[in-house]
Amino acid sequence: MWQRKNPNSKKINRPAEPETLRFKAAAYCSAAEHCRFEVQTKLEQWGASSSLAEEILDWLEDENYISETRYCEAFVSDKIRFQGWGKQKIQMALRQKRIASDVISDALDSFPEEEYFARLAEIIEAKSRSLSAETTYQYKQKMLRFLASRGFSYSDVSAVLSSLVDEDDSVDDDFTSSY
Repeated sequence: MWQRKNPNSKKINRPAEPETLRFKAAAYCSAAEHCRFEVQTKLEQWGASSSLAEEILDWLEDENYISETRYCEAFVSDKIRFQGWGKQKIQMALRQKRIASDVISDALDSFPEEEYFARLAEIIEAKSRSLSAETTYQYKQKMLRFLASRGFSYSDVSAVLSSLVDEDDSVDDDFTSSY
């Protein structure tokens, strides 16, 4: 009788030839930017031993298939521009991928600050259209909670809110006065 495979089960293949794994990893890295940790995880899924995986990872770095710096810059840019993430959330996601903190901070610092704050202002304006609260205090708390969940720091939020008040006098003064 036919049985359905469990989509959550991870299939571990038998060990493949080192050259096959090398070319498979190169093709995987050519399709999109990946960090060393992601490629190592994929190699282990393909059945590579840890020593063979390290050898292949070193080769991939030598041939410039993977670069932590390039990966971080692309990750930061994509998450800010398309996902609307803040720097704190991005930093935590990159730490989970075991990327060095100096590489992370360099990538975050290289992103244009004006574009970062403009994106934050867009997110604030979009959320304020859908946010409802009975009091100004509730409104502030909901907005801050939302932006914190997106990874924006309190100092970044207050800087953008104060600039929005300067540009638009219709923003509630009581809302921004406590920032």
